[in-house]
Amino acid sequence: MDKLIVVDWGTTAFRAWLVEAGEVKDEIPSGTGMRDTPREDFARYCGAQLARWRGGATPPPVYMAGMVGAPQGWQTAPQPVLPVGLDDLAAQVVAAEGLADAWIVPGCRVQVSDAEIDVMRGEEVQIFGALDLLQRDDALFCLPGTHSKWAAVAARKLVHFTTSMTGEVYETLLGHTILAKTADRAAPFDEAAFRKGLAQADSADGLLHQLFTARCRTLYGDMTPALTPSYLSGILIGAEVRAMRGLYPEAREVLLCGSDALRGPYGIALAAAGFKATAVSAKAASLAGIGAVAARHRADAA
Repeated sequence: MDKLIVVDWGTTAFRAWLVEAGEVKDEIPSGTGMRDTPREDFARYCGAQLARWRGGATPPPVYMAGMVGAPQGWQTAPQPVLPVGLDDLAAQVVAAEGLADAWIVPGCRVQVSDAEIDVMRGEEVQIFGALDLLQRDDALFCLPGTHSKWAAVAARKLVHFTTSMTGEVYETLLGHTILAKTADRAAPFDEAAFRKGLAQADSADGLLHQLFTARCRTLYGDMTPALTPSYLSGILIGAEVRAMRGLYPEAREVLLCGSDALRGPYGIALAAAGFKATAVSAKAASLAGIGAVAARHRADAA
């Protein structure tokens, strides 16, 4: 497979890369997310965005991952139950209707019982891509984001993961609660305030009270509106990491796969909890993972 188009199409953004021999030759860094695209227009929009790369006699195949395969996406792709490996993902790739040689990579899910269920779309390719990049077979991952994931891999199989709504709760608190009244969202990250939030997350008074301290300390304590977002981030990320430390008490290293903006704060929180964090680029991991799924899918179809 000489050329490949990789697409990450989520609720709020569209991104695509033209890959040749494992190297990115061109990219579309931003586009309209699915939320702002009529469902009946998905195929036309995607085709128009990728037209400059697919105009030749043999257009490169398109492989998409993320929420594009969710029920509210272009077309529902399966979410097989763990344990899941690369071959399992390749075997359940779904053809995207309305665009030639375009495919949606499946997600995966935890389903131990009716009460223990978790779902993933998009992070699975980052996990397997990171394993390839670092030449690992076993690892514990932290993939921060809107819905942060912690995932365990053994013998190149994804065997468990847990989702925390850390990023979404942060955005909701700063956008729709009383905490927004005393927070400057445009302020830069402040490490000292973030560390105060981490310390607050270790207190015994519970997360719901800890969150309210972001207002109290701004009104009468040592916080200012510019420091409040970093402090609140420290509380939420601290609560997430503390809970995951309880789930993985013997773990020493975490592969931290996320954006530049999140790797810094998470690195601080992980170190404070006694983890060694090895950083992996989310973009590089996604490209490697989708490329690996595509190669297996093409080989199986040949």
